[in-house]
Amino acid sequence: MPQTESMPPRPQRCSTQGTQMLDRSFEILQAIAARGEAGASIEMLSAETQLSRATLYRLLKAMKSYGFVRLPRLRGHYFLGYELLTLGAQAGNTGGLRELARPALMRLSEAFQDSFFLFVQDGYYALCLEIQEGCNPTKSFAHCVGARVLSGVGQGSLALLSHMPTAKRNEILNHNAPRLLREYGIAADAVREAVTQVRHQGYTCGLTDKILPFYTGVAVPIRDIDGAAMGALSSALLTSRLTQAYQQRLVETMRREAEVIAERLSTILERA
Repeated sequence: MPQTESMPPRPQRCSTQGTQMLDRSFEILQAIAARGEAGASIEMLSAETQLSRATLYRLLKAMKSYGFVRLPRLRGHYFLGYELLTLGAQAGNTGGLRELARPALMRLSEAFQDSFFLFVQDGYYALCLEIQEGCNPTKSFAHCVGARVLSGVGQGSLALLSHMPTAKRNEILNHNAPRLLREYGIAADAVREAVTQVRHQGYTCGLTDKILPFYTGVAVPIRDIDGAAMGALSSALLTSRLTQAYQQRLVETMRREAEVIAERLSTILERA
């Protein structure tokens, strides 16, 4: 069963002498991140990265000085450093999108008692920048801020795909097509049909997949003055709860919030 990906698959590296240390450092960070709350010991990192203990200690010491890794005890497991959280927050709020969307998500969650999300495009994935959980039980592919969902899966990614240049969208779908079909039971042609529908009606309820077949939601794009999607507001709830009347109210409210965010972002960019 495919899981939400907090980090994308590692790309094929083409290292040069000048970037070898950077490559190794990034491998170490990925290995620590993969261990989550448990952290990673030197033995674990050595097995994962195939680096010697001496090299690991040298690189970890340097990354610790920059705040990229931390060692809570004198001896023990390494964890990702808080400086990464600071950098991530700054990266996630480019143009002020995350800060502007947060109160909108809170209002939506309070009004509907469902869970709401902010997504942006990140390569072949939709990246979750913010979550506001509601009281109603639900399941979603994005279980935390920073989670990546394969483009084509879920309503948020469809809203983003529907408002990007055709060439870029085709590249993403051609790349993701094998995984979409194999892991989620979603055909690329079905995604293309859904994209056309989103562009016509302005929102999407996503496509039924074999992982979470009893859950759905609504997503609307946050578009700039040229019509491109800067992000997408998305919701998640049980399919049985999404009646026609509820869907209409949900779509209208989310559209208004998306329009307000887009207008404020436009004002910020004009002043910059």
